Amino acid sequence: MIKNLVITASLILFLAACETTPVKQETTVWDDPLWQKHYKRLKTFETYQLKGRIGITHPEDSFSSNFIWQQQEPNRFTFRMYGAFGQTYMILKVQPNLSTLDTADDEHYQGYDARELLYGVSGWNIPVSLMQDWIKGLPTGINKSDLLINADGTLQQIKYLDYVVSFVRYQDAELPIAGNGTDGDKTINLKMPDKIRIVQGPNKIALSIRSWEIAVSGD
Repeated sequence: MIKNLVITASLILFLAACETTPVKQETTVWDDPLWQKHYKRLKTFETYQLKGRIGITHPEDSFSSNFIWQQQEPNRFTFRMYGAFGQTYMILKVQPNLSTLDTADDEHYQGYDARELLYGVSGWNIPVSLMQDWIKGLPTGINKSDLLINADGTLQQIKYLDYVVSFVRYQDAELPIAGNGTDGDKTINLKMPDKIRIVQGPNKIALSIRSWEIAVSGD
């Protein structure tokens, strides 16, 4: 079981919770020009990579690890969890019709639903398919009434099914824009999530993101 490989890391859980929580901004509405501009820019790219740390608590267990998320296109991504010295705990590879999971003890599993596959092998209930949008700060498929939008044009909170997703803090990242003709590529400053908390009843996930790398896109 993957869980046995990372139980020694459980005492490091939720380092984010020990930090001072930033003061929440005033909220605004869906049609706010700042949010609409930010939302449209988030929709322009589908290929990106982020690195950080994930902490998970269940009523019967808790653990944390480093992670890398590499998104190639919608519903096609790789999610790797690893230890402080680079040892891989597991690698989840998701495609539209197949998900595979490889563990540190050379076990290989596959299935159609990525969340169910990960849960069945590890016992970790991580909504990875939904997180494709959430980690970008996107509310795709969610009713406007279930959102809180910050006054600076970023998401503050999402409520979806029995999940509550809070965007605690943002960091500055560079969005590369392909140039036309003789114009070279340029970059636009973009606020991307730095710290995210996902709560589903007694289950909690904390994501602390160290870095973002976004592929070149059209404007």
